[in-house]
Amino acid sequence: MPDPFTQIGGTTYHTYTLLLALSIVVSAGAGVLRLRGRYPAGKVADAYLAALLLGVAGARAEHNLLHWDYFGENLGDITNLYTGGLNWHGAILGGLLGLYLVSRWRGLNFHQLCDSLVLALPLIALGAWWGCGASHCAYGREVTTLADYPAWVAAESADVYGIVLPRYNTQVFGIILALAGLAFAGLLAWRDWMPSRRFWLVLALLAAGQFIVGFFRDDPMYTIAGLRADQWLDALVFVWAGIGALQAKVRRTG
Repeated sequence: MPDPFTQIGGTTYHTYTLLLALSIVVSAGAGVLRLRGRYPAGKVADAYLAALLLGVAGARAEHNLLHWDYFGENLGDITNLYTGGLNWHGAILGGLLGLYLVSRWRGLNFHQLCDSLVLALPLIALGAWWGCGASHCAYGREVTTLADYPAWVAAESADVYGIVLPRYNTQVFGIILALAGLAFAGLLAWRDWMPSRRFWLVLALLAAGQFIVGFFRDDPMYTIAGLRADQWLDALVFVWAGIGALQAKVRRTG
């Protein structure tokens, strides 16, 4: 896993922030290229910018709510992104809202915009999980002995407090999930399969994978009926994505 900080040209950056920003820039560039000749790049950029801003706002709002035991007593940290804290469900909800609002304003097809961002879902997930490996976020549960597991499944690793223990490699699990999603999304985009549905299918895959990875995580989170609160949200996103894919199929065949 990379170091927590990366130095470029004499400037030091948080590796997590750098990787996340890089994945967003690459995703936006790929989306603009996919829509080249269909819409003016400026209009597409407006939609992507709105998706980014509302996505960050949604991701931060979700993080604050899921950790209200801390933020309720430290209100000044609610908007302090420097300390980290973004959750992907809120990012998806806010991002899609921003995309939809600007698509209506700028006369763009919302479903085509979603299709153009099919690679963005796994790319940003890859950046986030790789960054978590550097920042030790979303760390794994402790295991009894490393002898029972392959090196990629469990290893000596730290949590956000710097405590090193034998743990599940949840960040590696997340990276594998993101790469699988990227391969799936790339195949759909390359073959031009399932237009208007591919975004929702990739989202469903990632949500299902996030749900499974949740069983191996040990970072603080409320539990409801034996599941982490974010796992319940993973399940809701999976259902939402399934409905989105079915509705898109009905629109194309109706």
